[in-house]
Amino acid sequence: MMMKRLLLVLFTIHFSLFTIANPVDELLERIDKGASAKFKTQLVKSDKDFFELDQQGHKVVVRGNTWVNIASGINWYLKYYAGIHLSWNQMQAPLPAVLPAVSQKERHETDLTQRYAFNYCTFSYSMAFWDWKRWEQEIDWLALHGVNLPLAIVGEECVWRNMLLKLGYTEEEVGQFIAGPAFLAWWEMNNLEGWGGPLPLSWYDRQERLQKQILARMKQLGMHPVLPGYCGMVPHDAKQKLNLNVADAGLWNGFQRPANLLPTDPRFAEIATLYYNELTNLFGKADYYSMDPFHESNDDPHINYAKAGEAMMQAMKRVNPKAVWVIQGMDGESASRLLRH
Repeated sequence: MMMKRLLLVLFTIHFSLFTIANPVDELLERIDKGASAKFKTQLVKSDKDFFELDQQGHKVVVRGNTWVNIASGINWYLKYYAGIHLSWNQMQAPLPAVLPAVSQKERHETDLTQRYAFNYCTFSYSMAFWDWKRWEQEIDWLALHGVNLPLAIVGEECVWRNMLLKLGYTEEEVGQFIAGPAFLAWWEMNNLEGWGGPLPLSWYDRQERLQKQILARMKQLGMHPVLPGYCGMVPHDAKQKLNLNVADAGLWNGFQRPANLLPTDPRFAEIATLYYNELTNLFGKADYYSMDPFHESNDDPHINYAKAGEAMMQAMKRVNPKAVWVIQGMDGESASRLLRH
């Protein structure tokens, strides 16, 4: 009897492994319940990014070399065959009982292998209080539009809280440094400290869980989340508190800015390593890290920008030698200042 039960359990586990829906089928179910049964999605190997539409019986076939590319094919089909437009604010639509047939195989390719989305401001302008349900919808929208390189900075404040506590800051001091939800973007871009804060401890728990859900779904779809890297930001009182050699960034539109840890400070590598350790412990390693140093600031004679860029790059490469530094440089200032020096 025990052997029969064991065999039944093993069969159930084995069967379930082969019946778990792929992420695009799950996306289709969120668009319209039962929609996945009307499509056949096929993940195939290719050195070229592509999606392909085909027909098998009553089912529309969508092939691609990544789940994101297949999702792009789904969106193309819905728009140009079924006349269904999924907007940013409306991601659900009733599909026809019988889908329009693909009469002739259709294929689309691209050489644009890296398709990026978001900037830091987006996370405070639009996303400050999003929950998982809204983020799930957003990730679906990204996949349907071919995005495979999304900026993913939710929970960045959790990393900094852990880091600062280990450096000897108190919870109260951490609260005075980290901004409130709607202003985190400008804190992360080294523009201001503390405005709109302090954050309740429950916020850190919530955002940590949320970011882990976001990253898991992005990776499930084959996306490469861009995590926030370390570009030398420290609290403006780090010179006194931690005995660090810093450049005072002064004010930004009347707000106290964080200071810049000078790359020549012997503790730059230590602080950067601590940051990346906390980031990795919470959210794992990334192949891409976003850093936009010296945002909206004038040239500072105290900063050796060439050494700063080198120190930031070295710190990132110690985490992942294959990692790529992503610079948005909304007005080109970050990149141009580093390149000039």
